[in-house]
Amino acid sequence: MMNPSPKTNETEAPGAQVCERCGAAFRCGMLAGDSSCWCASLPALPAERLRPGMRCLCPACLVAQASRAD
Repeated sequence: MMNPSPKTNETEAPGAQVCERCGAAFRCGMLAGDSSCWCASLPALPAERLRPGMRCLCPACLVAQASRAD
């Protein structure tokens, strides 16, 4: 009898990421091999909000950071 393959959870799927800010799991289209990612449709974060080694943010956190007034 063959064992069923284990279920792939969201953090093991192609392009799986964990938000640096809130820890939510989300999918990065670029890492998954798509031609673009959902984040490409949003305004880029201002350079002063980026830091070396910063990882991706989930959709909710990226929208919040992009709309935040300093």
